[in-house]
Amino acid sequence: MILPLTSQHFAEFEQCYGDDPDGNSSRTDLGVEGRFRCFNIKEIQQRDYKLDITWLKDESLEDADSLPEPQYLASEAITELEAIVDDLRDILQLMEVEE
Repeated sequence: MILPLTSQHFAEFEQCYGDDPDGNSSRTDLGVEGRFRCFNIKEIQQRDYKLDITWLKDESLEDADSLPEPQYLASEAITELEAIVDDLRDILQLMEVEE
């Protein structure tokens, strides 16, 4: 079950963002281990203006090199989706019987 986002989910961001709704509040770079960082234009230029910057590692994610082949993953996904479709068909049949 997915729970809805609450204001608590954004509290750390709001604190770092500051009070100015236009984004002009003074900010503090939390460093290489911090969740929020500042990047100057030179750093952005060195990245060819790509803003997909990541520096925090999510230890819960699997190592991409150890993942199964894409064909296997696709096949597994299809199998799961087919099972879901079968379940939905069963539900529809039950609904028709109840009418």
